[in-house]
Amino acid sequence: MELTFIQKEILQELINIYREKNCPVKGTEIALRLNRNPGTIRNQMQALRALDLVDGVPGPKGGYVPTSKAYRVLGLEDEGEIIVPIYKNGNKVEGVKVVKIEFDTVSYEKCCLSKIYIEGDTKLFNIGDIIKVGPTYHNKIIIYGRIIGRDDIHRILLLDVFRVCSIPNVKVGDIGIKKVYTISPNNSLIDVAKLFNEKDISGAPVVENNKIIGMITIHDLIKNIDNINNKLVKDVMSKRVITINKDEKVYNALKIMNKYNIGRLPIVEDDKLIGIITRTDILKLLSGDIN
Repeated sequence: MELTFIQKEILQELINIYREKNCPVKGTEIALRLNRNPGTIRNQMQALRALDLVDGVPGPKGGYVPTSKAYRVLGLEDEGEIIVPIYKNGNKVEGVKVVKIEFDTVSYEKCCLSKIYIEGDTKLFNIGDIIKVGPTYHNKIIIYGRIIGRDDIHRILLLDVFRVCSIPNVKVGDIGIKKVYTISPNNSLIDVAKLFNEKDISGAPVVENNKIIGMITIHDLIKNIDNINNKLVKDVMSKRVITINKDEKVYNALKIMNKYNIGRLPIVEDDKLIGIITRTDILKLLSGDIN
């Protein structure tokens, strides 16, 4: 889609003001910012609306708002625009993102309300919908609740909040266990069972020639309990090795664990094993038990 210079200028300024105010923008505001005739802005807005780049909001508090297509046309999403998603009844709502979150009431024990300002069509949501907001970019805040109100003019969803959780913006290298117990592929399962019991762990990397070649867990021992005296680690270990760099965030570690249904990740630096992070470590972090 090819836009004229003035159309790009107007669209960019509309987005700038909309981000500042988070409400519909008057054509006169854009004209004042760009030092252009309001009639020119009005005429160009009609063209931009025809291209589905701008929506018009009627009423005394109305104005213009950019569509999600406007951001794509200007290449803003490709340049790292922060997208905070919203999910309805378990499914991600496409073309909608959260731009602001306000907690309206937190002083009542049985009630916590939140205003969710969105960019997109509020009519995609109905009273009673169960939604999830987030995670947000920095602190990975996630909000769960039920929609109890909707303001289509200002694009606000009023939420009765059930639960709020946050995964701190911490690197895995800052909390991962530095002491790593490794196992040789030629160890017997009996030796592994003794190590797990002695060190109170439930899994460990399998290392050969300073390279991680597998993982073995207590579940592997249980599955092979009938032959535990006859098998070696290399016979039962998982050869799928999934690691994480020490500079990755805890949130990314949790995503990887969930994706592959695993409970621990070896931490590496320059392909060298330096630690391990487990689901238990993350739970301790969330509960404040890790210093």
